[in-house]
Amino acid sequence: MCNHNKSNHALETLGGNNGNVAIIVAICLVALILFTALVVDVGSLYEERRSLQTVADAASLAGVQELPESPDGAIQKAIEYAAKHGVTIAGSDVNISFTLAINDTITVTPVIPNSPLYFARVIGMDSAPVRARAKAIIASPEDYTGTVPWGVPMAGWQPGVEYVLKFGSGPDGVNYCGNFQPLAIDKSGGREYRDNIVYGASTPLKVGDIIDTQPGNQVGNTRQGTETRVLDQPDFSMNDFLSLAGPWGAGYKLDVPDSQFVMVPIIPELVDFTGKEHIEILGFVPFIITSIEDMKGDTEFGNGIAILGTFLNKALIVTKGSIVPVTSQGIRVIRLIE
Repeated sequence: MCNHNKSNHALETLGGNNGNVAIIVAICLVALILFTALVVDVGSLYEERRSLQTVADAASLAGVQELPESPDGAIQKAIEYAAKHGVTIAGSDVNISFTLAINDTITVTPVIPNSPLYFARVIGMDSAPVRARAKAIIASPEDYTGTVPWGVPMAGWQPGVEYVLKFGSGPDGVNYCGNFQPLAIDKSGGREYRDNIVYGASTPLKVGDIIDTQPGNQVGNTRQGTETRVLDQPDFSMNDFLSLAGPWGAGYKLDVPDSQFVMVPIIPELVDFTGKEHIEILGFVPFIITSIEDMKGDTEFGNGIAILGTFLNKALIVTKGSIVPVTSQGIRVIRLIE
């Protein structure tokens, strides 16, 4: 009798335990489902936000290039760029503000109000908002390292038009200064001048610095330096840089780095000077070398070597280096600041 009672008690205990286990398993399954919903949907929202952030970054960099002159143009460009990548933003999602100068900063804040959820629907959540934010600034570089030793007068350059960046000796043998002159940036002398063409000057230059002009026409050093720079570096060829079709129209396709891309100091207009002169750096402007011409007997540019190319007026994405308030002349840099 005692053994029988013990057996029944054991069965009752086992049945109770099984019930408890079933309840625990059910709770764990619910928790597992909720956890799965959280992991899957959070991952989905993260990918959605990362994609939206990429669009916000790109839209702000596209719009900021219109600043500070055209705040309305900057807003419109950001809206158009986002739309091309499948994201709709309104004018209220774009803000123009002051960082270093008036209207030099753009903030783009796209929102997807109802990004779909999947497993979370079991707890009644069908969607969630996804937001991104990007802020970009346009400015001028405080200084620049790697300039080539040719100066361009402030009023002497126009973007998109072929220019002679370095003239020959002058028409008909006359001592003709031309519009563009050799500069002594690191040191004076033919070797330093040639090396500055090949590698760019190692001396950081900033607006307001005073440097010297480089005496002499430097025909041989100009030829050697330019040919070495263009023909003996990255792609070993002189690209013609014909217009490249893109989402925003024609442009230039550059290798990274491309030796035909150079930075040129902007200097004051030089009139009736000879030998070494002190000149002030007024700014910097990008230039694409498109040809090296031998001007023997040329009635316009004279004997010697002429460097031809085109100035660019597009801002460059530069992530390092100090910046100053944007100026009306010369190179501009853009960067994300948030």
